[in-house]
Amino acid sequence: MPDDANPFTSADVLVDARKRISIGPVPAWVVSCPFDADFKAQGASQVTHLFVSRQIHAENRQTHYRLAMRLETMQAVQHQSQWQLQFEPRTQSVTLHWIKIRRGDQEFDHTNLGKIRLLQREEGLERFVIHGWCTLLLLLEDVRPGDIIESCYTIETQPRLLPRNYASFFSLPQGIPVGKFHFSLRFNESRPMKWKSAFADLKPAENRVNGNVVWVWTGENYEEPGPEPNTPDWYISCPWIQISDCPDWGTVAVAIAKAWKEENDETALAEIAKEIAGQEPDALLRVEKAIQLVQDEYRYLSVNIELGGQVPTPPGIVARKRYGDCKDLSFLLVHLLKRLGIPARPVLVNTQLRKSLAAMLPMDGLFNHVVVEYEVQGETRWVDATMKQQGGGALNRFIPDYGVGLPVDPMSTRLIESPRAPVQDSRYELKETILLDTTGAPSFLSVVLHTKGSHAEALRQQFEKSGVEGVAWERLQLCTNRFTSAKRIGTLECRDDRAENEFILAEVFEINGFLSAHQKPGMCRFRFPNDLVAHALQMPETGARRTPFSLPYPCNIVHTIVVETSALQPMGTRRHNVESPFVKFNRSNKCLHRFWSMTLTLSTLVDAVPPDHIDEHRATVEAIWQWSLWEMTLPVGYPHPVKRKDFGSLPPAPRKLTSYAAEPQQNPKPFLPANIQTANGRDMIGQNQPSNQPVKHRRKKLSRQEKDRKKLWLIVAILLWILLVLVIIIDFKR
Repeated sequence: MPDDANPFTSADVLVDARKRISIGPVPAWVVSCPFDADFKAQGASQVTHLFVSRQIHAENRQTHYRLAMRLETMQAVQHQSQWQLQFEPRTQSVTLHWIKIRRGDQEFDHTNLGKIRLLQREEGLERFVIHGWCTLLLLLEDVRPGDIIESCYTIETQPRLLPRNYASFFSLPQGIPVGKFHFSLRFNESRPMKWKSAFADLKPAENRVNGNVVWVWTGENYEEPGPEPNTPDWYISCPWIQISDCPDWGTVAVAIAKAWKEENDETALAEIAKEIAGQEPDALLRVEKAIQLVQDEYRYLSVNIELGGQVPTPPGIVARKRYGDCKDLSFLLVHLLKRLGIPARPVLVNTQLRKSLAAMLPMDGLFNHVVVEYEVQGETRWVDATMKQQGGGALNRFIPDYGVGLPVDPMSTRLIESPRAPVQDSRYELKETILLDTTGAPSFLSVVLHTKGSHAEALRQQFEKSGVEGVAWERLQLCTNRFTSAKRIGTLECRDDRAENEFILAEVFEINGFLSAHQKPGMCRFRFPNDLVAHALQMPETGARRTPFSLPYPCNIVHTIVVETSALQPMGTRRHNVESPFVKFNRSNKCLHRFWSMTLTLSTLVDAVPPDHIDEHRATVEAIWQWSLWEMTLPVGYPHPVKRKDFGSLPPAPRKLTSYAAEPQQNPKPFLPANIQTANGRDMIGQNQPSNQPVKHRRKKLSRQEKDRKKLWLIVAILLWILLVLVIIIDFKR
């Protein structure tokens, strides 16, 4: 895209687009298909889809569409009487055959170019996406419930990427009954076309006509069940058919890499790289600086104009304009890392299909996102240039598991798996401490939340969006919903460590109204609202399942609940473990005088449960829910313990080592091992003379009385530990 291009105010776009719209007859190669206009679905619906047809001529680059639907209600008339069609005017042309309304034996043809409006709507503008497509809009008149709207048109496409190859993906709408569907492909018998489908029995009927091969998929009275809840995004649960003649993924990679031209004379990019290199001497710090610059200081805006949105804007232009989409920002980051001496390349992924891409035929239209792969200090990582407020440095940044991707590299021959970073984890550690009051006065609750990885980034973004006051108000409402009445004490404290990608917050509330009466006089019930684990693991529905059941992954939750009250007495505790191939759960308790605690640990091991293991997983979730709930019966009349000074405060920040760079010396002295140099530079062996003799460390000699005192303390400590174990065993047996 030229530097001065303005996709927002191009006056010629609609004029050029209208030249690509015409009215004409159906192409001669299209096969006429009858359908049942009286088809009725089993369930009631606003719209009945009578016929869905798509016929493709690979040699002519033409796709013929024919759709028919019956409007059953006035609400359907309201929503479906504005016929519309989107197309990409730079690579596509549209031939309308008819747009009819059928009412019994009557037909009303509304095909009229004079009544068709051409709009450039940019429906994705609220999501910061400008695609440059145009919309044909026809306002149908005199539409009534029971009418059948039938449209028929052909779109011819001239692709700029892989112009000699052909690929397409066809799927039926899930959960919507269809009276009849027809999908066909016509291609020259010399073309090495392949097909793939969702089910083994979804095979085409094949015939040959004048040197052409014709594949036809058809079906009637199709009523596929609707989507099941909690189905993973990567699982395509609706019937689909894919066709492609691309021989391999290397062909796709070479074509895209050729279109993504390298720009080596970008002055703005060179200045940025020079500034980073001058500030950071270490390679890891340079990578971190470059990533953080692109992620946090360049806004996301997708302007998909060139090649249908398949080619990024040159990095120099992006560097000057300081905005771009995933392609633009990834390509900018790749060029920046290369100028810093870091091997890097873009990788195409699909945010929904993810690992399902590995089972697809090669084609360029299967990708909807771009990430960056780079290598530093022998480690390979992926990073998403569009993610904001990330931490973790150059090696421990969080990125969703996209499964596989295609490198934009002329040397690439296959899909590659996303690298597994061993230290890249996400943790959610919540500790809640209650100073419990059973006299009717308020109790006090301290909350300390320690997050890492994706949870830290989500919390960081929440503070960036709402501010400290906004987050404090939201958390106060959450506490009020859990404990009936809540009042914040003091201010919300937080600490953000982006280098470690950790975010910690601490707060204190005054709570009341959560204790309930007990049938025994002088007693009350206390049930802690532990909804963290229950919200993390959803209960699968009963009965058989067709699709996998999605799990939050990665998920590592540690929830510690502490209750302090004078009404508590020591008692025996038990540990509970629940483990399956999919999740791992642990509950541990500790009970002493005036003190009780419970720690729940939950980890998911996979991202989905296969449908044939759903009964096993349901039993596991039931057990986890059971062991994560508890209720305490306590006597009334006990005031809450006194608050400590550190109650609800942030934990101490970890000490970090500080490195100091020594000033250069004009006359450097011979090297001495660090463990034999003193503060004034004198050698412990001699007067600044190097020595090859090992240094013996002198230990302080203890007197006999000190040795006897140490032995006595050791014996006393052992006896105390034995006594404590005996007390615990006796209490447990009681």
